[in-house]
Amino acid sequence: MDCRENYSGHHQSAKWGSGLLSLQFKASLVVVGVILLVIATGMTLSMRAMNQAVYDRECDLAVGWARTLAGSMANLMSHQDSDSLEGLVASLIDNQDLGYLVLADARGNVLASAQSSPGMLGSALEIQDSIRQIDIETTLRPRMVRVNANADDRLYVDVTVPIRPWGNNTLTVASDEPIEGYLRISVDVTDANFKLQDIAQQLSKTAIVAILLIVPISLLVARRVVSPLNELARTARAIACGSMDARAPVRSRDELGQLSASFNTMADRIAATQLDLLQLNSELEERVQQRTRDLKELATKDPLTGLYNRRHFAEVMSREFAAAERYDSDLTCLMLDLDHFKEINDRYGHATGDETLLMLVKAISGSLRGADVAARFGGDEFIVLLPQTSAESASVLADRILRSFVEQIRKKYPDLPTTVSVGAASLRGTRARSYEALIHEADVAMYNAKQAGRNQVSVATQSSSIFV
Repeated sequence: MDCRENYSGHHQSAKWGSGLLSLQFKASLVVVGVILLVIATGMTLSMRAMNQAVYDRECDLAVGWARTLAGSMANLMSHQDSDSLEGLVASLIDNQDLGYLVLADARGNVLASAQSSPGMLGSALEIQDSIRQIDIETTLRPRMVRVNANADDRLYVDVTVPIRPWGNNTLTVASDEPIEGYLRISVDVTDANFKLQDIAQQLSKTAIVAILLIVPISLLVARRVVSPLNELARTARAIACGSMDARAPVRSRDELGQLSASFNTMADRIAATQLDLLQLNSELEERVQQRTRDLKELATKDPLTGLYNRRHFAEVMSREFAAAERYDSDLTCLMLDLDHFKEINDRYGHATGDETLLMLVKAISGSLRGADVAARFGGDEFIVLLPQTSAESASVLADRILRSFVEQIRKKYPDLPTTVSVGAASLRGTRARSYEALIHEADVAMYNAKQAGRNQVSVATQSSSIFV
């Protein structure tokens, strides 16, 4: 509707019967027609705008969530570790509002999948030559799908994103970077749809009440509608064009004043409904942000120890190494390894081995500063990054970790044959040319500590370093 139009159609229809209709009836007809048109148009435009806004937001949030998931799965996809993929997919389905989640290779062959309820995957997978596949070409654009599983009708946003090695998970297939595979998810938006339906019902009830109030009153004030009616029509057009703060002036207590007051009440309720929609959008955005934080935690932390995993530590190490070189500050890396850990697992069981690892984690965490970063490097190996720390200061911290660990072990398992060997390598002490080289120097120093008798700290020097 053009907001500059002056509703000329209604005026023309009134002129056709000028010889037969009274002035009062013509005025009443104009008032009722304008009010009904404005209410119908306003409700239609408002519901279309609300539906489109929620649909666009849900699609954008689903795409952003899928890209975040795809970025965290790039490393696993490159190795196509089916056990790890199945475990990750199952954990995500259990903890998130997903209908189904499918991981496929570059040809669309499914590597891992999970569904929140039986029958959900029927809309996502196709059977081709006894191989489960997903239809990639028709699902790269987000779409709304309705799934009826277990007699429960739910609405989902279905989206498929490519998984690329470097996390560039745009929705377009054409790209210079190779595609490791595809991730297809469906995000449950049923609650948002129900809230939209509730808002639509509230709008309908408000419109009905407004019509019941406005129409009788308009018939009683037909003789006084010429000038005040123009003001009311202008206000109605302004609201229909989006100016929700526009209100009709109330200058009297007669029928026309009541009409204006009722119209303003309707406008207030419509504005309040739009505020409810904004609050709904804010709540949805907060939920997605919380999900993103949970997914980031899942992608960067080791599940047993709670420390960062090796992949995330490499990212932090790369940034800190570049900063240390830029500002000419020292940077020290500690590599810690449990002595006789295999013997502990074989003799005392894996539960005792896990508890031993957690004791070492407690000793490490209790000795670190706020800027220090610790991670599980693999198995019984741990790595600690100490920004702006010399090798000597790092050795003191490492000794404190050794003492704390030994105290814990002796208190609970006095006969357990385990200690910790530590290798320390600093940027200034080794002159390493990359963060990988610095990690390598710490690893070599750690093995030197083992060869020297274990349960001690060995510091790498420039004379023993290998430049990379």
